[in-house]
Amino acid sequence: MQGLIMVTWEKFLMARFGHSFLSTYREALGEINVTSLLTSHVYDDELLRLGVSVANQLTGLPTSTLLREYGRYFITNGLTSHLCAYLLGRVHNARELLLIMREAHSQMRRTPDKLTPPIFSYETISHNPNEFMLIYESPRKMCAVLHGAIEGAAERFGEKVRVTELTCMKLGADACRFEVLLTANPQSSRGPIESPEQQQRRRQQQQLADTILSLLPDKNGITLQELQQLLQMSSTAFGHTRLSVLLEALQHLQFAGLVASTANQQAEDLTHRHYWRVPTSDKWS
Repeated sequence: MQGLIMVTWEKFLMARFGHSFLSTYREALGEINVTSLLTSHVYDDELLRLGVSVANQLTGLPTSTLLREYGRYFITNGLTSHLCAYLLGRVHNARELLLIMREAHSQMRRTPDKLTPPIFSYETISHNPNEFMLIYESPRKMCAVLHGAIEGAAERFGEKVRVTELTCMKLGADACRFEVLLTANPQSSRGPIESPEQQQRRRQQQQLADTILSLLPDKNGITLQELQQLLQMSSTAFGHTRLSVLLEALQHLQFAGLVASTANQQAEDLTHRHYWRVPTSDKWS
């Protein structure tokens, strides 16, 4: 389980139920509780399963309700927006967000961290591109998270959405099938509003990330300082980029599944961590 999932799950609990609830929740987890969750680490699926069970017992809310609300929160919260900026900067509406999320999940499975985000397929069901089917197949059977993520994608871009779950694995079906219809919401501004300065900064971040991706090796990896040296020797505009800015760009690429590192393979400090490109499908190349 990707660390971002665990960190945003706890952020959701605090935002939804308050700080004192989060303290009670952590105490109830007992020995399995991880005191300092990190977005860059990989955790056992059991930690989330137990966490959802504990939250269910403490709140009395159905598990499906908690997971659906969390899925919506995951798409719209600030931490996801920051760490997934490489992906979010490439989409302009809810449909594009859901499709790039689908591709990113597939890409993350190519990393050496043994991540297994759910893969969901996409089918068109009419001539309207905003009416389609998402098909979820995962042994975790947490389809409610995808339901909430669909709603969160619509909320993020100021769109209306109708989601109908036609079949569910929890009811014996082979897959969960969501019929989705997205429509414009005239009472809402379309998408996050950016100032010209924010747009320029986002474009520069995208250009830097693409440049870094072109410089990284396919295997063995290089350190942050070695990457900085490569940029200084290159003919790009990023020769004087600070290490902190490079690290942020690498994190954005990692949360897109495009870059891997030794962070989860051995105990080391940031200075000696190595980064390299992850093999991609044709769609990402």
